[in-house]
Amino acid sequence: MRRTHLPNVTLVALAASYLIQIGAGFFALATIARTVSSAPPRSLAVLHGAYPYDSSVFWQTVPPITGALFLLAIIANWRTQRRSLLLGALAVFVLAGVVTVAYLDPLFADIVATGYRDTVDSALQRRAASWYAFDWGIRCIEVTAGATLLIALTRPPTEPVVLPA
Repeated sequence: MRRTHLPNVTLVALAASYLIQIGAGFFALATIARTVSSAPPRSLAVLHGAYPYDSSVFWQTVPPITGALFLLAIIANWRTQRRSLLLGALAVFVLAGVVTVAYLDPLFADIVATGYRDTVDSALQRRAASWYAFDWGIRCIEVTAGATLLIALTRPPTEPVVLPA
């Protein structure tokens, strides 16, 4: 591969990986999170039983790959006009990851730890609704980072040549 293509290839790979990750996050929110937060602990049935929903393999695999692709794309595009866009998108990626790991995941684990019961707990329902709303907020912020990567793809990987007047 020619060295001049490396900035484009790394940025396309990063954008594809991150947009897949964002899409999976919205899918999980629109299906599983909406169901889980609707009437816990009764609604936790989707996470229990013989065939429970479990996307942990995806979430343990894809974000580290996306993180590695961020580093490769930033290195390959360091001397281009794309650098600031990539650094901004990386900051959002890291912030969303930290908020998810430090706040959203423990809150979700606490909700799930209550276990399934064929009742609805209004206090647990409020906590689940808060988790659901906050998760939507983080995912929407991630969309800005994804859009930033797409904008970066519209920028040429080399600086335009300015001819003296």
